[in-house]
Amino acid sequence: MFIEGKNLVKKYGKGDAMVWALNHADFEIGKGEIAVILGPSGSGKSTLLNILGGLDTADEGSITVDGEKLSDMSQKALEKYRRNDLGFVFQSYNLTPDLTALENVEMTAELTADPLNTDELMKKLGLGEHLHHFPKELSGGQQQRVAIARAMVKKPKLLLCDELTGALDSKSSKEVLQLIEQVNRDYGTTIVIITHNELIAGMADRVLRIKDGKVVSDTVNNAKIKAEEMEL
Repeated sequence: MFIEGKNLVKKYGKGDAMVWALNHADFEIGKGEIAVILGPSGSGKSTLLNILGGLDTADEGSITVDGEKLSDMSQKALEKYRRNDLGFVFQSYNLTPDLTALENVEMTAELTADPLNTDELMKKLGLGEHLHHFPKELSGGQQQRVAIARAMVKKPKLLLCDELTGALDSKSSKEVLQLIEQVNRDYGTTIVIITHNELIAGMADRVLRIKDGKVVSDTVNNAKIKAEEMEL
């Protein structure tokens, strides 16, 4: 398996106030899969994503990505993992407001040893007419496309998406999810999406359900449908 999580524990607070964000969670994700992690607010899915992204550490257990155990990495190695192997797309886009769409993507490309061609990538993701627009001049769906382009320009092995469509209307949501499918198809990128939206599970190769910090199911989706066919 490309990703393996074993016996993951993450706790906050002490005594009666202690909260189990992750409670001995186990899961697997194959290389090149689109995996959707479903769960309500407070279920532990964001904690799981942050640990997978090297932004947080588990109190117990381990996560292995492409044969490398994150908990065994030095701080320098973890920074290299985040810089070279990982793309992160946030619900709030996190674009730099005083840079154009193209400049937002080029800023990441300049920090990458072997980036994709930014102009070609932007056009491929439907942003060819918006290269020189600032974030405030773009719709939510367009800003999310820029955020995906920024994450993808460094050719990451793993793309993590935090509530990818949470701030979008149904039309823009479907367009962004189709874009995620395109990225997966064109680049073979392993993609992990956390969401509370059950409908998004339809496009996944694998569906993980998390509740009260535990992965309660880990299933391969044998009835996968295209994003364009989903009713959001």
